[in-house]
Amino acid sequence: MAKAKPKTAVKTLKKKPKTTARAARPVPKKKAVPKKAATGKAKSASKKRVSKPQPRKPAKKTARIARKTAPTATTKPSVRARLEAAAQKKPSPSTSKKAAPASAPPPSVSNHVAPAVVPVIRGSKAAALPREFLVELATAIRTAVLPYVHAAKGREVVGLAASGDATFELDTVAEKALLAFLKEAKRPVAYYSEDAGYTTFSSGQPQNLLVIDPIDGSRAAKSGFESCVVSVASTRVIERPRMIDVENACVMEIVGQRTFYAERGKGARIYADGAIKKPKLSKNTNLEIVSWSMTVPARPAELIFPTAAKLVDLTSLKGGFFTCNSTSFSLTRLLTTQLDACIDIANRYLRDIPDIVEDQFINAGRGSVIGIAPYDIAASVLIAQEAGCSVTDAYGGTFDDVLLLDSSVGNHRSLIAAANAELHEKLMSFFDIRIKQYEELLKRRAGKA
Repeated sequence: MAKAKPKTAVKTLKKKPKTTARAARPVPKKKAVPKKAATGKAKSASKKRVSKPQPRKPAKKTARIARKTAPTATTKPSVRARLEAAAQKKPSPSTSKKAAPASAPPPSVSNHVAPAVVPVIRGSKAAALPREFLVELATAIRTAVLPYVHAAKGREVVGLAASGDATFELDTVAEKALLAFLKEAKRPVAYYSEDAGYTTFSSGQPQNLLVIDPIDGSRAAKSGFESCVVSVASTRVIERPRMIDVENACVMEIVGQRTFYAERGKGARIYADGAIKKPKLSKNTNLEIVSWSMTVPARPAELIFPTAAKLVDLTSLKGGFFTCNSTSFSLTRLLTTQLDACIDIANRYLRDIPDIVEDQFINAGRGSVIGIAPYDIAASVLIAQEAGCSVTDAYGGTFDDVLLLDSSVGNHRSLIAAANAELHEKLMSFFDIRIKQYEELLKRRAGKA
């Protein structure tokens, strides 16, 4: 009864101007049902207007839908399907001519990582992050991990990253330093890394995206060696960001004092001891005296070393051959003339003859296929290219279409990089011939020639 009284009061207030009430009476008689429904909706809307913000509900629904539709452990596609899908993503002309990725290993591989679902800023005009911010971020990580590197600590394996790679205690120290810095900075940024995946720090929409490898070369870092770096690449928050979208990048030595920096279209620079230096690239084209490295972690040794054996023998006396655990470290050595070239050919075998080499990759990765993921090279590829180096995959294709937020096997790549174009061409020719020869041998052994 108490509720009924206010309602009658409201009705009398509405009917005060008698002329308007009489004029309005014929309308509800003709359309009585629609009007009652409309007034009921209006009343309920007016009651809930304060507690029910309209824009948020659709956003929550889309977030739920995205989570439901993302591949899970029970519905993940096979590595074969992932590599075939990657092959259809606008391959470069050189890739389609030389060797189109065929099939890939069957679904026994467990390290599928779905591309991150990223909120998109349509028509964003966000400014690129300044060099100072990237350098400060890298410095914060370096400061946190350097004592561990000097003491050769942090060796304990504390888990596995989403990619299947081992996570050491030292990696967790670096991730904590990264998180602390970004929280303190309070910038509208998101970041993507091997261990944390896609993460945001602001209640509003992030403007910029960082693709970070807090320690590229963790195995060297935990053993106190110098071949480890902090890698930071920056772009804007856009739909399906690719390598071509990286705007600027920073690679900082952890043990050394050099910081490598580049902006797309503006060249690369080296900062050391308060001075700015231009990159120096080797002009050597003689294979016999080439200094080069090959990335080896979790790559099947029985594939990559027979392929490279003749070049190892040719260069190891007058040049230099080095096995390496950090692709970013190797690529930045091209800018200091310490290396003439760096190589990682394993992924081409996985794309060419997956059915034959599957077990070897799984065994080398202890159950996972490990390769070059976008966070490994997002910064260093831009820096090397801006310095004038020739950088492609083992088919001669570019990295432009590599998705930045997809660490799945289908998005892994091979690498052939050299300080000059002539040397790159010679290395491409050598490895193309050797890989094809060894693949034919493997096919004959498997009875699939």
